[in-house]
Amino acid sequence: MKTKHGMKWGPTDTSRPRGLGAFTIRALPCPAYTGKGKTRQVDPTKPPVLKLVGYYTTGKTPNWSRLKEYQGWKDHVRAAAPPVPQATDAAPVRVDVWCYFASGTHADPENVRKGIVDALFPGGDKYVYGYHHHPLYSDAPHVLVEVSGGVF
Repeated sequence: MKTKHGMKWGPTDTSRPRGLGAFTIRALPCPAYTGKGKTRQVDPTKPPVLKLVGYYTTGKTPNWSRLKEYQGWKDHVRAAAPPVPQATDAAPVRVDVWCYFASGTHADPENVRKGIVDALFPGGDKYVYGYHHHPLYSDAPHVLVEVSGGVF
């Protein structure tokens, strides 16, 4: 097993207990780009890049390719996730994530968690809390998600 940035680089850690609300989200295949800024374009000659997409909000000057990527990530998360409980004041929901990235260039795990929460709770995440582990690395990028609490 190799190390990268002082962390494990290799197969998924299967020693972590997985509860009833645990599931895996594989990385989203995203187009490869060339150029920077206004010259950034999709490069059809390059294979898709497998990404765990972090939270994105439109600012004064929106980045439409990032917005489209983020919307695709939320659809991808909803397709991979089982039904999740409703989060209420009396029964908050905990969402914990372990992000396994392909390399040291990646989104912030906290932003990946926020994107997952936005996808699973489109009506609002007022009563959703949880944990994001430090970045982990794997040849097959993915996110392990564990959901507990709430009301079905």
